[in-house]
Amino acid sequence: MGKDGRIVLRTYAKVNLCLDVLRKRVDGFHEIDSLFQNISLHDELNVHFAEGNGSLSVKCNVEIENNIIGKVWQYVEDRFADENIDVEVEIDKKIPMGAGLGGGSSNAAGFIYFLKYMEFVNEEEALQIAQTVGSDVPFFLYGGTAIVTGRGEEVRCVEPLRGYSLDLYYPNFSISTKEAYSRLKSEEFGKAPLKAEELYQAYVRKDCDSIRKGTYNIFEHVIPNTLRKEIERLKIFSPAALTGSGSAYFQIRDGGKYRFVEKGVELCGIERN
Repeated sequence: MGKDGRIVLRTYAKVNLCLDVLRKRVDGFHEIDSLFQNISLHDELNVHFAEGNGSLSVKCNVEIENNIIGKVWQYVEDRFADENIDVEVEIDKKIPMGAGLGGGSSNAAGFIYFLKYMEFVNEEEALQIAQTVGSDVPFFLYGGTAIVTGRGEEVRCVEPLRGYSLDLYYPNFSISTKEAYSRLKSEEFGKAPLKAEELYQAYVRKDCDSIRKGTYNIFEHVIPNTLRKEIERLKIFSPAALTGSGSAYFQIRDGGKYRFVEKGVELCGIERN
């Protein structure tokens, strides 16, 4: 394998078509029940590798503190040092940060995809790294549509949902995931009208009434009133909810700007010297 080349990857955002918290676990994490769906909004990772001394450089069009790609790198840096390969990652970020859209996790999954392509990790190692660096990262390794449980690391892929689209809204502020979870109250746990599996089946049947009923996010209990009221206004017209722990929210709508997609990461360009 040559030591000089470039790989371009698209890493897609996700929405939580429903998200409930069932309980707080003894390890401090929360047990969730959620229907994850990739959408066509994406970042682009341009990964260049060349002969060197085994270093990593990450550049981005927006400032990112403690980029998650650095956490992934910790598990493989010795291997790149042994092969005398430097890696430079350029991120063209379009997915808003702190919005509940999984942009950082999708970037991490994209970098893990690169590691698999370069044969620095196998399938099992890739999943282990993903589970360690972030709760949402395993989902993005599979992509498409999935029922996600545990703290987010238990991913059951299902037949992809097709023919749906949505509009996505970002209120120009972020919400800390850690803070959002800390504000949940135990009496709010397990109150989703439908389980993720039931909502998925409603989408398969194109059962609009059940989709409207099951579109739910527990974190709407702890977001600012102005944001909650805007989501409630959209719900009058079609299913709408916060995505993840916020702050972005979506409305399922025919002809919406972003379509459902079947990939978490997509390889879209290779150059080898």
